[in-house]
Amino acid sequence: MRKILFSAVLCLVVPLAAIAQDSTEVDAEHYKVLLENDQVRVVGVSYNAKEKSIMHSHLANVAVFLDDIQAKFTFPDGKTTDVTAKAGDVQFSEALTHLPENVSDKPFRVILVELKGKPAMAKLSASADPVEVDPEHHKVVLENDQVRVLRVNYQAKAKTKQHGHPNGVAIFMTDTNVRFHLADGKTRDGGGKRGEVLWAAGENHIIENTGAGPAEVILVELK
Repeated sequence: MRKILFSAVLCLVVPLAAIAQDSTEVDAEHYKVLLENDQVRVVGVSYNAKEKSIMHSHLANVAVFLDDIQAKFTFPDGKTTDVTAKAGDVQFSEALTHLPENVSDKPFRVILVELKGKPAMAKLSASADPVEVDPEHHKVVLENDQVRVLRVNYQAKAKTKQHGHPNGVAIFMTDTNVRFHLADGKTRDGGGKRGEVLWAAGENHIIENTGAGPAEVILVELK
């Protein structure tokens, strides 16, 4: 009797363990780690037309869409849902297990900022909040108890007002070249190519767009 019960439990446990697997381990063709520390893991997602994944899991995450997408998610219970998004859209998802499929005839890329739930930094005072002091360049596109996501836009040669950010992840939506003017008077140059990401440690600064054209960055601030 005990052997029968053990076998029955094992049959239940093994499929569940197989389902709840890391996307970058079970489907490295479509999911690659771009950045990781104790607070986040950033995963680059890339599908060609009509490609299909296998069942895998994600932590709670912010998805930043680099391209238009048309996809279908299949869940462990067999249910499905259609997913559409436009390039530049931002969505939040709680932890989930699914099997995605690109149902369109075009490739797409997505950046997933997976949240590990570790402490970030104390909240900024209103006097340093970029949304309060520099709303021309900083817009909130998503906020909950875990993150605040900003869309940051700079025209060519534009310069922000002094402001601060907690720890976060920057996703470059355009090729971007900027200069950071720090609170201690020092400067540093930064930026990245479209689709690149970087860890943005919390600090106070002024940002100057040193590029020849407009720039757009999605900044996922951690709470």
